[in-house]
Amino acid sequence: ITDRDMAIVGTLHRKVRVLSLDQIARHWWPDAKNPQQAARPRLDKLVDGGWIVCVRPQARGLPPLDVPVATWKPDTPCPDFNAVSSHLRNRWTAPTKGVQAYVLGNTAARYFGASKRGKLKYDFQASHDLGVAEVYLNLLETRPEVARRWIGEDDLAPFRKHEKIPDAVIADGPQSRPELVLEFGGSYSARRVQEFHEDCASQLLPYELW
Repeated sequence: ITDRDMAIVGTLHRKVRVLSLDQIARHWWPDAKNPQQAARPRLDKLVDGGWIVCVRPQARGLPPLDVPVATWKPDTPCPDFNAVSSHLRNRWTAPTKGVQAYVLGNTAARYFGASKRGKLKYDFQASHDLGVAEVYLNLLETRPEVARRWIGEDDLAPFRKHEKIPDAVIADGPQSRPELVLEFGGSYSARRVQEFHEDCASQLLPYELW
């Protein structure tokens, strides 16, 4: 298994739940003439070895995720919740379609000592989970020092019982106080945007809503 293989598998183990073929190809084969064509043979090898599993969920096409829709930090004005909600709702225009994607396989789960994988936790959340993955990849390319400290929702959950769990935080560990909260926005209502803001603001936690 190559360093690039391990980077892909490790991302599915510790950072995100799922990666699409397009996301993997764009990030790990950026210089190929046809990144997806270049990536497929190696991904097929990883599937054959049980390191990853190919899944085909229905998902919406992702909007551009170059910058957050809203950011906040203590002692700054709160965002316009209605405007943020309108932006989030209006960007989801593409219909759902089958997406070739990959999740962690049993060989990788045994290697890392993780619980068994092999399928999406919730198929109906595929659009959201792929959006979270896109945010992570954006940070990995633009702010790698931040991405290295990314802790995802599944790793946070055991330490946040009866608390709201964001999609990810930037912190030293799942029990540490976050330096930044990260959330990928679906078709959020203004009320839901406000509730997310109030939860972070009550703890004086800076956030980025993508």
